[in-house]
This record gives sequence, structure tokens and C-alpha cells, in this order.
Amino acid sequence: MKWYKFAFFVFTAWAAAAPSAAAADADEEMLRGTWELESLEVQGKNLPTPAGTGGSIVFAKDRTLIWKDPGKPEKIGNYTIDAGKTPKQIDLIVSSKADSKPIQGIYTLEGDKLTIAFSTEGPKGKRPSNFKGEKVMIVHWKRRKS
Repeated sequence: MKWYKFAFFVFTAWAAAAPSAAAADADEEMLRGTWELESLEVQGKNLPTPAGTGGSIVFAKDRTLIWKDPGKPEKIGNYTIDAGKTPKQIDLIVSSKADSKPIQGIYTLEGDKLTIAFSTEGPKGKRPSNFKGEKVMIVHWKRRKS
């Protein structure tokens, strides 16, 4: 009788994890491509960026991340997402150093609009729990059309 309980537990855990993995795969596919910086919000203040001057970010295969700032060398790193969490979570590492800490954030992805929120303290800060707050920076991205 005990093995039935164990089998039920294993099946339940597997069934719960399957939608989360499917959501992550779908979001990862939707993230792929180049995103241009549209605007920033820092501590509730909107800071628009003139078109073409704000830089871009590329989400590539194998979770490779390429950060492009005008006039600066590209930064190559990686990213992870957890689309099964609420809010959805994203971690970015934009340094090649082995001891680099991820910048922990949350995100929403709606069509050609990507919004990511981070702590204003960068890698030292905690992951925001929502898209508001005194120590939250919100970055709005728009998908670059090919």
C-alpha cells in the first residue's frame, strides 16, 4: 500500500512541474531576438530614451545574453528564467568573471513588449516582488523588427 502513496506523490510532483517547464520553454522562445531599450523607470520616475540611443539586449540560443550599449564594448553573459513563478523571474549575468553574481529580476512579456524590474542596487539587491517600489528600476524593451 505504501508504494501507491509514493507513486501518487511522484506523479503529482511531475504533473505540477510539467506546466512550469512548458511555460519556461514558451517564454524562452518568445524572448529570443534583439530588444531595444524604450524607457526606464527609477523610483517611480520615467526616464525616456531617444530612439536608437538607449542600447539593446539580445537573448540568443543556449541562454546567451549580449548587452549592447552605444559606444561601449558588448557584454556577453547568460540568463535564466522561471516562468512558473508569479511574478515570472529572470536572472542576468553580464560579466565573464567566474564569481559574477546574477542581477535578479522579474519580467512580463506581452507580444513585442518586455518589461524587466531589478533592484536599483544591482547584483547586491534583492529580487523585486512586484513592479513598484522605492528601490526598483523598471526597464521597458521593444522587440527590434527584422
